[in-house]
Amino acid sequence: MPPVPGSARTTSPLSRPVRTLLAAALVGTLAPALAAAPAAAAPPSPAPQARDLGREVLPAGDGWASWSGTTRPDGRVVQATGTTGGAAADPAEVYVVDTWPELRDALAGRPGGSQTDARRSTTPRIVYVRGTLDAFTQADGTRLTCDDFAAQVTVAGTGAPFSMDDYVAHYDPSGPWGREDPSGPLEDARVAAATVQARQTQQHVGSNVTIVGVGDDARIVGANLRIRDASNVIVRNLTLSDAYDCFPQWDPGDGETGNWNSAYDNLSVWTSTSVWADHLTLDDGEHPPASLPTVYGRPYEVHDGLLDVTHGSDLVTVSWSHFADHDKTSIVGSSDSRLQDRGQHRVTYHHNRWTDVGQRAPRVRFGDVHVYNNLYEQTRPGLFSYYWGAGIESSIVAENNAVELAEGVDPARVVAEWKGTQLRETGTLVNGREVDLVAAFNATAPRPLADTARWTPSDHYDPQVQPTEEVAATVRAGAGATLPSGTPVASRAPDAPRLSHDNGWDTGLHDGAYTVTSTLWWGQNATVVRFYENDVLVDAQWLDGRSPDRQTARLDVTGKADGTYTYVAEVLNPWGTARSAPLTVTVRDAAPARPTVTAGRVVDGSVTVTTTLWWGTNATEYVLLVDGAEADRQELVAATPHRQRATTTLTGLAPGTHTLVARLTNAAGSTESAPLQITVRG
Repeated sequence: MPPVPGSARTTSPLSRPVRTLLAAALVGTLAPALAAAPAAAAPPSPAPQARDLGREVLPAGDGWASWSGTTRPDGRVVQATGTTGGAAADPAEVYVVDTWPELRDALAGRPGGSQTDARRSTTPRIVYVRGTLDAFTQADGTRLTCDDFAAQVTVAGTGAPFSMDDYVAHYDPSGPWGREDPSGPLEDARVAAATVQARQTQQHVGSNVTIVGVGDDARIVGANLRIRDASNVIVRNLTLSDAYDCFPQWDPGDGETGNWNSAYDNLSVWTSTSVWADHLTLDDGEHPPASLPTVYGRPYEVHDGLLDVTHGSDLVTVSWSHFADHDKTSIVGSSDSRLQDRGQHRVTYHHNRWTDVGQRAPRVRFGDVHVYNNLYEQTRPGLFSYYWGAGIESSIVAENNAVELAEGVDPARVVAEWKGTQLRETGTLVNGREVDLVAAFNATAPRPLADTARWTPSDHYDPQVQPTEEVAATVRAGAGATLPSGTPVASRAPDAPRLSHDNGWDTGLHDGAYTVTSTLWWGQNATVVRFYENDVLVDAQWLDGRSPDRQTARLDVTGKADGTYTYVAEVLNPWGTARSAPLTVTVRDAAPARPTVTAGRVVDGSVTVTTTLWWGTNATEYVLLVDGAEADRQELVAATPHRQRATTTLTGLAPGTHTLVARLTNAAGSTESAPLQITVRG
């Protein structure tokens, strides 16, 4: 029985072989410089300055994702214009997250938002990821296990909770069930349990989004990030680890002996266009292939791909990423039968590092795929099957790649044919020697490949292809989540600002027109400030400046009615957030001050009435009421706190006593004068 699905999981570091390999690569990179160093060492070079990756866009000419034109993912017409991600985000749409629920809320655009909200969103946004985000962790900090998911599903007809142990025992191909596809209550329960897990660990990413890791420890563990039905997405400088499937499916018809198949990739690009995946580290975390048990004679596979591009996705650049210790690594295309994907699946892979992967680096269906300046390295031969898979109607162009095979591995195995007919390969070095890999494959292949392509990369973008001799050192030095990310403005989260206001300073009136000022007097500066009024976001602004200089931002407030208003400023940079202490502003003079009404001498039923607001908040409208009925209405020009006056001449008044009231109004309210009585003699 497989012990893995029910076990508790912890944060997944790189597996020991990968850590060893990285350490060895680092030593190998530094050794020549150390050997050549003089006895008196020069002062150390300054550390690379952190870059605000959230504001960066894909450079022109950098692979298929930089291309502009019409694309049709799954038949939906999309006009591509390059890849900028969330660079156009309003400052209110910038998020710093350090938990899985915070990431989900940021992508949905609201707390508790749904996966539909996230998938359909087109609002530009930037999401900075700090530390480890564990997809198995709930909002209250509780960490779930596979058993927790299974316990929420009851097997029909039994009343018992679902168990993968029961599933394995029931569908054993050597037992009574035989080699039929699983079906019935246990298979239905497995599907239901998988749905429970997907609600927790699968996250959709919508259009116009940038997700970047900050610092050198940003990682998302146990999750399937799925860019679905989206366009213009950037994911950079993150470790995406261990997209663990608690409930893999047994498929007895998959191959000669059957296989366990899982549902989740670390990163899925699904019916999406203009996607840039850059400087990522992708691995299986605590569950590398060597750790998987064998069930029914096959590896109990709990992972699918590391980065898959499927379902008609198009215009993708995968650059400077490290794929480590995984079997089915990166496929382009969903199935041979999806003929609607013809003309799609245009992907560029460049300067990626592929360490001890089994296959699919990449495997391609239908697409025009460019694979250049990648480093393929084996420290052991066991998992390796092939690297480049020429699938149905595919056209791969492989240029200047460096391949380091383990001892005894035949270079002919680098290429595989999956109903493809062509693969153009040039400039490959295998263990430092030039090798024509297509010719090596064709020497023994029952269906040889033509060393041609139906397209030329330089006709569509401007690839900067390095000489192959430089590739291994360049890629080892730069691939993976290695960017000095953060911001040049600060080296840590901003300090808390202080708030002040000028209510009443200009006129002496607390009239609802004032400025709230956020001042970060000294310390680590921010890139965004958000102002909240009574816990509601009312304004957000980008900020400039370098720490530790003073940093200010102002919120202009007008038209407030009498009452109290509490303000908080939240400042953030890619390293984190800080909030000011609350500031309460009291408005008591917002409505017009009380006017005085006077009347001249009444002659033959006529009289001139004068309304004067001697000092105070002015009005924008004046109404004179005679015996409760409107007799005159005028617009006024406010000039607070100066005197304001309006005059009305009444005629045809009937003999008797009449009551006059003046009403002054502005946006904050209305104020009436004391009544004035006049007498018209008969």
